[in-house]
Formats: sequence, C-alpha cells, structure tokens
Amino acid sequence: MERLLDAEWFKLRKRMMTWVLALILVGLVVLLYSILWSTSSRVARFGEENRFTGIDLRQALFLPGAVPYSLQIVGTFGVILAVILAAGSIGSEYAWGTVRLVATAASGRIRWLSAKLLIVIGLTAVGTLLAIAAALTYSTLIAAYYGDLSAGFLSATFVRDQAEAYGRTLFVIMPYLTLSFAMAVVFRSTLAGVGSGMGVAFAEPLIDGLMNAAGRPWDKVPNYLLNTNRQVILLQNKLPEVLPRFGGGRGELDGALTPPEAGLVLALYTVAFIAIAFFVFRRRDISSGQ
Repeated sequence: MERLLDAEWFKLRKRMMTWVLALILVGLVVLLYSILWSTSSRVARFGEENRFTGIDLRQALFLPGAVPYSLQIVGTFGVILAVILAAGSIGSEYAWGTVRLVATAASGRIRWLSAKLLIVIGLTAVGTLLAIAAALTYSTLIAAYYGDLSAGFLSATFVRDQAEAYGRTLFVIMPYLTLSFAMAVVFRSTLAGVGSGMGVAFAEPLIDGLMNAAGRPWDKVPNYLLNTNRQVILLQNKLPEVLPRFGGGRGELDGALTPPEAGLVLALYTVAFIAIAFFVFRRRDISSGQ
C-alpha cells in the first residue's frame, strides 16, 4: 500500500492541474480579503441593517479572524476545486488508457483505488492549509499596516476551536469529493465526475430554495440533501459576525437538522459514494483498458 500511495502522490504532485487548483484557491482568498479591505475603507456602515462600521470590518480581517474566514471560503468555494481534483485524478486514467496497466500491475485494484482516493483527500487537506496560510499572511500585513499586530488572542481554547473548524471544513467537502470521484469511476470520464459534483454544488441550493418556498411536504426534503447539512456544519465554525457568510445564515436554516444529525447525513452520503465507486470498479472488466 505504501508503494501505491507513493506512486499516486508522485503523479498528482507532478500534474499541472494540482498546482493550478492550489493557486486558484490561494488567489481566491487574496481576492476576497482585498475586496473586504477595500470596502472597509470606503463605507461608513456595513452589513445587515448597517449594524457594523468600516472599522469593525477592518478589525475582523486581523489575525483572530484569519483562520475561520479562510475555512469559510474553503468550505464554500473550495468544494468546486476538490471536485475537479477528485474527478481528474481517476478520470484521467481512463482518458489516457492507463487504467488497465496500473490496476492490473498493482497488488489489487481496490488497493490502487483506495490509494488514489487517500491521496486526493490528503491533497485537499493540504490545500486547505495553504488557504489558511494565505489568510494568515494577508491578515498579518493588514494588522501591521494599522499598527495592531498582536498574538495576544492565542490560547489553548482558540487553537482547539480552529482545529475543530478545520476538521468540520474538510468533513463537509468529503461528500462532494467522493461524489465526483464515484461518478468519474462509474462513467469512466473526468467530465462526468466534474459535472456531477459541480452540478450538485450549484443546482442544489436553488432547488432547496424552491422546495422551501413550496411548503409542505417539500420544505423538509432539503434537510436530507447535501447543501443544507453542509451549511449547518459550517455554522458551527466561530466567525466574526461582520464577515459575510456564503450560503446563508442561521435564519435561513430554521427547521434544519441538528449538527450531529447533519453530520450523520453527510457521513452516510460519503460512505455511499465511496461504496459505489469501489463496487463498480471491482466488478468492471478493465481488460480492454476501459
């Protein structure tokens, strides 16, 4: 298994796609921070009902808010990048015609598929850390510029909270990642995997809104889909109120499942998608290279 992991790590590390996705994620963090920093110096009041001042927004961009806000960005926009990485990692094996070679040469095709999935998950975790590093760097520059650079906020409780937030963020990405991975396996195509993952990520919030507007019994269906439960989990991450949340606030999730229930739903989806990928790949005849 170690050799398989090394091989998959080498392949994905050397692919241009992996580095491009990482740069996009870091660039997204920098872009959003730049927009909010610019906004903080241009507006007197900010947020719903103008509850916050521009100074409040600026201070929220300092170091204490860097980790939670970068995780908010990853939990919302990083899903799309994870979908592309997961689908591309397995779909490319079919496109290049290498699936027969690597699957038969490896010590068991399930081990090979497991190694590939583990490396994709590992790279997603590393990419999240890169986003955090970018936010910390930018926040340090902003705080230093205004002469408010301090590490006084660091405590065991703060570190624990951010570690838990990091885990939650990776957790909500997993259903989308495994969905795209499974669909790329089932349909032997990167495009199918990317299309499935991105389709769910973009279309489901719109469908959820229509179901909620339709009333009973439709308004209960989103509680058992991905988007609503992802937002329930992400809302557990402590984020300064002044910073905008993507995907909806607490008021829009009235009647949703509790965090443990939402976590169970997402976990079941993740396990189901992994099971589909392994079941299909194990039973498929790959002697023809397909």
